[in-house]
Amino acid sequence: MARGAAPVLCLDVGMGTNDLLLWQPDERGENQIHLVLPSTTRILAREIAETTRRGLGLVLRGELMGGGPSAKAVRRHLEAGLPVYAEPTAAQTLDDDLDEVLGLGVTLVDESEAARLAKQGHAEVRMGDLRLPELLESLEKLGAPRPEGLAVAVQDHGQAPAGVSDRVFRFRLWAKLLEQSRRLADLFYLPEEVPSELTRMQAVVRLVDGRLPLVVADTGPPALWGAHLAAAAPRVLAVNYGNGHTLASLVEGDELSGLFEHHTRLLSPEGMAAYLRRFAAGEHLGEDVFRDGGHGALPVGAPFALEEVALSVTGPGRVRFRKLSLEQREASMHGDMMITGCWGLLEGYRARLLA
Repeated sequence: MARGAAPVLCLDVGMGTNDLLLWQPDERGENQIHLVLPSTTRILAREIAETTRRGLGLVLRGELMGGGPSAKAVRRHLEAGLPVYAEPTAAQTLDDDLDEVLGLGVTLVDESEAARLAKQGHAEVRMGDLRLPELLESLEKLGAPRPEGLAVAVQDHGQAPAGVSDRVFRFRLWAKLLEQSRRLADLFYLPEEVPSELTRMQAVVRLVDGRLPLVVADTGPPALWGAHLAAAAPRVLAVNYGNGHTLASLVEGDELSGLFEHHTRLLSPEGMAAYLRRFAAGEHLGEDVFRDGGHGALPVGAPFALEEVALSVTGPGRVRFRKLSLEQREASMHGDMMITGCWGLLEGYRARLLA
């Protein structure tokens, strides 16, 4: 099979769901294999909750991953008076600062001690955003072709220095990256290119461990690229209403202009419409967004009229904004909005490995 025509597995790892597209060159869009699965962090939260119910000690092994439900489950385990042991890489799921993790009551152990504890009857939970061998085995059992390439998106706040909030640090990273390049393709990384600060992406690289050609990205750029594809317009105000974060940018061809990031749960339809109008006007919103509980905003290169661009929205949180006082289109790719980000991942994979 020619390199450009090989099946590619695209996995968009979220807080609520893991969205999967197994792209095959000989299938049309609607017939491509696509799945919406429970997020890894929710699966692990259930495993941890069962350990708590059984009254067992917990041993966290493996890699740094997205927290949310799994991190809350660990805290509830500690609150129940039960011990938690963790390898340092797994412990960073709870906090980048291991002193903070120790302060929660977690005991840090090395690999050999973790293995010994698991043999003594403590429940072992394998941390990590990706369970690639199990996923490939499941797809094979369903009759799917084996992928010859892999694209993975995870939301990466980066490892903030001591005393710097995650919100501030994540947006500093956005500003730095977009200052270097506004091209969407440049926000997708080959394994050896992942910046050292992007520790969650680094963990994905270690989990894949060279099994497949790999491209990794934050969840934002694939969603924006997918929303642009779905709109099929040259200039698109793309908005991804995720379960956790809302991200917006003006996408012009293959480039981003400006960026807005907030927490979905803190936004109302009225407030979001006001932000988008100010964003289009070229206002500097960063401080206002941060004070409002969000991450920040970078202004667009030049003001634009909202009526002159397509407003393309995606993400599981979009239902909250159906009464937005602006004309908007749902970014449904081949009839399925939930895998819009996967189609963006496929574009990133093609741009980095097949160009």
